[in-house]
Amino acid sequence: MPWDWTDIVAFLLVFYLVGTSLVDTVASSAALHSFGRQVLGGLPGPERAAVDSLTQTVAVYAVWLAGVLLLAVGRRHARLRDLGWRMPRPYWVPIAIAVAVAALAILTGILDGIHLLFPHATNGQVPEVQREYRTYVGIAIPAVSVVAPVVEETFFRGFVYGWMRRRLNVPTAAVLSGCFFALLHFQAVIFLPLAVLGVGLALLYEYSGSLLPGMIVHGLFNLVEIFFIV
Repeated sequence: MPWDWTDIVAFLLVFYLVGTSLVDTVASSAALHSFGRQVLGGLPGPERAAVDSLTQTVAVYAVWLAGVLLLAVGRRHARLRDLGWRMPRPYWVPIAIAVAVAALAILTGILDGIHLLFPHATNGQVPEVQREYRTYVGIAIPAVSVVAPVVEETFFRGFVYGWMRRRLNVPTAAVLSGCFFALLHFQAVIFLPLAVLGVGLALLYEYSGSLLPGMIVHGLFNLVEIFFIV
């Protein structure tokens, strides 16, 4: 991969120090929220807050994806294929679905064990998502099951794991990138299950040569979780 660790550090610095305030400004603009409501049919009343949350989430991830593409494609002259944007062999689609089912079972078991050991530990993302989307699952799904998996797989697997794999063997790169994936969710109680998920997604990318299987697993995992949360 033509990029290196300086690109990843540059992305994080720009996004968290500069990009976050820019995203907040753009995402909170009345024009953007009005556009989101019009696209989804101009929903009135309580649905408005959920539509606003969807619009803001899409704006954040759009900036995130633009930053990755600017560094990898613009600065380093990489191809989209280098980031994993290519089709896998067809048999990877059913494999990804099977992996998603297994991941749900395994990660739920890990999380249940964590709650037994630390009964007062809480996942701050749950009340946040409930506050943003209330009971409107249909509005939450595009954000958490489509946009988030596409952008996060591009960044964590295509960008971060892709660079690590150049320097490290498969197990080491998968574990480190998985921990990095979990760490950037900023929730201690779900660090271990997300790290395990990140390792599995990295291995899917490694052996399929494509981000699509990981996007499917990530999307299905988030889909089930959003039903439980919202």
